[in-house]
Order: sequence, then structure tokens, then C-alpha cells
Amino acid sequence: MAHTLKPIYPIGGEDDMRRGPIKKIKNNIQKGFTLIELMLVVVLIAVSVGVTNDILMSLVRSNNKTQVMTEIEQQSNFVSSKIERELRNARSVTTPLAGAFGSSLVFETKDGTTIEYNVDTTSGLIKRKVNTGTLTNITSNNNPGGVVATCGSPSCFSVSGFNPQIVNVSIKFSQAQPGAGSSYSGQTTIQSTVVVRNTY
Repeated sequence: MAHTLKPIYPIGGEDDMRRGPIKKIKNNIQKGFTLIELMLVVVLIAVSVGVTNDILMSLVRSNNKTQVMTEIEQQSNFVSSKIERELRNARSVTTPLAGAFGSSLVFETKDGTTIEYNVDTTSGLIKRKVNTGTLTNITSNNNPGGVVATCGSPSCFSVSGFNPQIVNVSIKFSQAQPGAGSSYSGQTTIQSTVVVRNTY
């Protein structure tokens, strides 16, 4: 008796072979983003950029304001301390006269040196002169960082009393840059009263 070999069929048996080859089911899901997801990402990026931009602009404005105020305060403190220090040890004040006021202050020191401070209302500079020398600027109105000095109320310098002489100083300092926005502007006023020690 002869042995015959039986054919080997794939899983599923002889019936599956008759139907044809097994077809693989393709996965039609494509990888990528939907339009809604892309729009959501664009909106989130736009919001975060807007918020970051506002924060950065606020920091820049704050920094500018701080720099302006620092410059104004430095120049006003320098002028104030210089005038007060020299005036306290003065022998006498000659301008303005007692009961008067003006934009110039002239006094004589103990050693006979005549010193004059002048607030130039045209340029906004404060100037200082020793004896018969020339008036030299002790403040700057150059941009950026310059300041303009103007007289306070009623004027820059006023003198009251004779024995002792009392000098009132009122000078307003503001940013020199014309048309500066609010982040580039600022002002401060020095108001001090100095008793001339050597007039007792």
C-alpha cells in the first residue's frame, strides 16, 4: 500500500486555502495632529507670548523710571549737601538781602572767599562761582540722565533774620528729556533751611 502525503494547510484548514490568501487588515489610522489641536496650540502660544511681552514691557518701564529717579535724586542730593555744607560755615549772606528772595545766593566764607550759586532759569542748570571766576555748571541737563532745575515756591533762595541769618532753599529737579513719557519722567524738590552759624 502506498502512502500518500497530505498537504499542510495554514491555520484554519483546507477551507481557508480555498478562499484565497489571508488578507492583512491595514490600520488606516494616520499619525499627526488635527486642525483643532493645532489651533489650540497656536492660541496657547499667542496668549503666553502676550503675557510675557506685557511683563517684559512693565519691567523695562520700571527700570527706566528707577534710573531717571536715581539720576534726579543724585544730582539734587549733591547740590543740596554742597550748598548746605558751605553755607553753614559762611560768615555772611549778601544776596539775597534779608526779607528778599531770588535765583542767586551769594555768601562769604570765613576765609573771605565769595561763593555764588545761581539757578539759571533759561537752561535749567545750577551754576557755582568762586570769587571773580566764571560760573561753572554743577548740574547737567544732557540727555539721557540730565535734570532741569527750577525755583520752588516762592523762589530758589530767600533769607530771613539778621542775627542769625536763616537761608531757605527751594529747588525743584525734573527730567531734562523734553516730551518724555511717564516711564521717563520724575521730579523731586529740595527744601531746606540753613542757619548761618557765624552770624550769631
